[in-house]
Amino acid sequence: MRIDYRKTRVLIVDDDKSMVELIEQVFVQQGVSTCTAPDGENGIELFKKHMPHIVLTDIGLPGISGIELLKTIKHLSPITQVIVVSGVGTTKDVIEALRLGACDYLTKPLNTGILIHTVNRCLERYELIKERIEQKETLERQVRERTAKLTKSFYETVKALGRLTEKRDPYTAGHQNRVALLAMGISRKLGLSQNEIETINVACLLHDIGKIAVPVELLVKPSLLTPPEKNLMRLHPQAGYDIIKDIPFVESLGKDVPHIVLTHHERLDGSGYPKGLTENQLTPESKILCVADVIEAMSCHRPYRPALDMTATKEEISFNKGRLYCPECVDACLQLIESNGNDAKQLFDALSKAAQKT
Repeated sequence: MRIDYRKTRVLIVDDDKSMVELIEQVFVQQGVSTCTAPDGENGIELFKKHMPHIVLTDIGLPGISGIELLKTIKHLSPITQVIVVSGVGTTKDVIEALRLGACDYLTKPLNTGILIHTVNRCLERYELIKERIEQKETLERQVRERTAKLTKSFYETVKALGRLTEKRDPYTAGHQNRVALLAMGISRKLGLSQNEIETINVACLLHDIGKIAVPVELLVKPSLLTPPEKNLMRLHPQAGYDIIKDIPFVESLGKDVPHIVLTHHERLDGSGYPKGLTENQLTPESKILCVADVIEAMSCHRPYRPALDMTATKEEISFNKGRLYCPECVDACLQLIESNGNDAKQLFDALSKAAQKT
């Protein structure tokens, strides 16, 4: 490795002026930039100011010892190479210096040939460590950039899948996105982690994808469904599960998104569908999605009825709190509604702005 001495900075810390002059002379001949300090305190100040590549320090300094100076320098800059010098050092001093990260240990009087050789070796080591750190930082940056691209691709794919339903059911366009906004708002109120909130977001954006399997005339029917038609409509959670069950959500999000989609119409008392699950069999994500789905459906227009006002919506979840709907989820949802003036548009606008900030 070729060393460019003109770019090398060395700090010499020694109270022996003749020794400092000798070392400086050697470095000047090599074109090395030097600065000197007579004690540890000044040495630390100069180190912080110039951040040299190499430090030569005597052990027996006035005030802060060379060993203490070594500790401080290694704490401030682990890659800086420190050469400890002493004329009266013991084997214990040598062992301690090397244990604390000294590059080498030289004894006085200094042999200039050995000094130059030692400095060269320390500079090579410094450059190798620096190169490895730069390579690691480059690799980490590339990984971050690649991960960001994959994450963006993942969410765009989720949104595209979610839009499939809206293409067949234009009357409820935006439903899944609004449910996601409300569910994330409830999740934040409940203090869920960011990863849990992301999972709920994905599940909400996909929760009605199973409606692809429902005849389009049922989705847009301008009147209430008949019992047989309701039974057909109730197939959509299972169909949604079947469509996305092989996507590796557990590996990417750590949660079983297909199961959340499957259970978003279940109720605490077992009266929901498709499995008739009860409270202890439902995940927190399913309970949150259930409440958000009901609120959005009631407060927005449907082919068979106009949007209901928030009073009726609040009455529904309040009356069935603890029987159909999770009490904590209901309370969090009511707080969001009331803090936005009991107005659906204001509520979803606020939730949209909150989501953009995260």
